[in-house]
Amino acid sequence: MLKSINVLIVEDDPMVMDIHKRFISSIEGFKIAGEAFKGSDALKIMEHKEVDLVILDIFMPELDGIETLKKIRENGDDVDVILITAASEGNIIKEVVRFGAFDYIIKPFKFERFKSALDSYKRVFEKMNCGSCEFSQEDIDNVFIPKSKKSMHNPLPKGLQTATLKTIVGYLKNSRVPLSADEVAGLSGVSRVTARRYLEYLIASGRAVVEPCYREVGRPVNKYRLME
Repeated sequence: MLKSINVLIVEDDPMVMDIHKRFISSIEGFKIAGEAFKGSDALKIMEHKEVDLVILDIFMPELDGIETLKKIRENGDDVDVILITAASEGNIIKEVVRFGAFDYIIKPFKFERFKSALDSYKRVFEKMNCGSCEFSQEDIDNVFIPKSKKSMHNPLPKGLQTATLKTIVGYLKNSRVPLSADEVAGLSGVSRVTARRYLEYLIASGRAVVEPCYREVGRPVNKYRLME
């Protein structure tokens, strides 16, 4: 019987910390090994506790998530990292990929996306920790091929159409600036709600990011762009 996966949560917001804890506790095969509100505290915990997976925020006091991830790699800690953060800038995502992040989830997120990340990690973890197991090419592809590329060949969620998705992707690709859900809806001829479903699918599959656009008055508007 394979052991539970020990998870360290690193998040400076107590409310978000509680959400992470509830989500992780509801997924079979995972156990919370510790919690830290600062990157420096997380590094100390890893010195004396067995940790397999780190759920890591980026915007934290003293030592942010990027620097924490770098320290983890410098220390040679045998752990994997999933980033869950509000940061959606391309240069940040590029950096965490270079330092070996397993997955990257943008806040706010749905439980289904969170569970999908942990389920994917669990499959890889179990295979990687089976010393006598041999890997097929498909097994290796599941580790090395980015999930965004694989998702392009997976069936779309119920209610989404391939032709409409291609149309929306085309508008995002050809636009020089990020587009709002209203703008995408107007260009593609679908409702705002429908446009948001397609945009959220692109984010969940790692093909797009959302950026808040702040105005002089009123709430910020979310703008979407394709990943470079």
